[in-house]
Amino acid sequence: MIDNVKAFFMLYVNPASAFGRILDRGRLWFAALAAVAVGFVLHFSDVPLREPSSPLMRFISFAPGSYLAPLLMLAVVIVPAIILIRSFAGFGSFSVLIQNDYVPLLTCSLMAWAAAYLPLMLLRFVAFDLVSTPPVFTAFNVLATILTAFAVRAVYGTGFFAAIGITALAWGAGAASAFVLLVVGGALPFLGSPLVLIYLWYLFGSRLGSLGEAMRSRQHFQRQLEISTANPHDADAHYQLGLIHQRRRQFSEAIARFERAVKIDPSMADAHMQLGVIAREQGRFDESIRHLQKAVALDDKLAQSDVWRELGAAYLAAGRVEEARGALEKYTTRREYDPEGLYWYGKTLKQLGRAAEAKEMFERCIEAARTMPSHRRAHVRGWATRAKSEL
Repeated sequence: MIDNVKAFFMLYVNPASAFGRILDRGRLWFAALAAVAVGFVLHFSDVPLREPSSPLMRFISFAPGSYLAPLLMLAVVIVPAIILIRSFAGFGSFSVLIQNDYVPLLTCSLMAWAAAYLPLMLLRFVAFDLVSTPPVFTAFNVLATILTAFAVRAVYGTGFFAAIGITALAWGAGAASAFVLLVVGGALPFLGSPLVLIYLWYLFGSRLGSLGEAMRSRQHFQRQLEISTANPHDADAHYQLGLIHQRRRQFSEAIARFERAVKIDPSMADAHMQLGVIAREQGRFDESIRHLQKAVALDDKLAQSDVWRELGAAYLAAGRVEEARGALEKYTTRREYDPEGLYWYGKTLKQLGRAAEAKEMFERCIEAARTMPSHRRAHVRGWATRAKSEL
């Protein structure tokens, strides 16, 4: 309970870390309770002074029970829409993604909704007329969208702009569903009848009960890792926790874990490699090269030789083009169908003025991405897009 409360209020200060805590220790019941409480107080005892002028305003107007409508929309439309978008993008089948990601994403989204509208709820008590004005209402909707994007980023490890795009599309689906709800509103009493609900539970109850299993398993695994870090000689536990933070793009926490792993075991090449990857992404190229050189010295074939690709990209970013060529030539000889390695090698050759060879690498990058297995295609599509722009 205390962990959930701390994570909730941390959303106002550091949403990226807050959503990490929610994924690690959050509970769906707490997120739902917080969202319902905020919605209920926001709408409590509201009686419009005049009849709203449009059907949309009637839908969002202060009316008994209206506080549940946005939460149901979030659970039934917006969160599944985010997962559907990920499925269409090629990151897995919808059934598998919803089994693994629905509860974590719903928990984070409900917390985001409650945190976004809590200030609006408080504002209502001091400036009631201001709350219902379109600019204020729009501003808090934007805040809710941004916080939900942070949730998407934490769950999927996407870039922030990609998370914003996914969230905006999903909220658009929610707005469209709200309009449909107005049209078919008369059927809601029938859909909410006890017999219909019992029938739906009979069809889907067992599946709904298992939706949270993936999140509970991940949380249990992380707790075991954290317990293992009590052993002063267990570098691997710190490394595994670092990978979790790195996937969520919580780089400060990831760096701390990887550095701890290296301190315990200086020969852990994997931790050196990940420190180099993060340093390159953050623009600390000399530090990145130092860690990656150490990883190469410890294990020349680390991560199926991916360490050479990362070292080559770091050399290129630091302006050490000839050294980048040597590292990437070695990598593409070993891994000749990796789109990312081919792209970086093409960039290097282009900077060296070897245009014909660079063109060949970019074309090979595009072909490698096109012929990837379907489950990998979404992960490498961006490199093919970059190669096309270079061509």
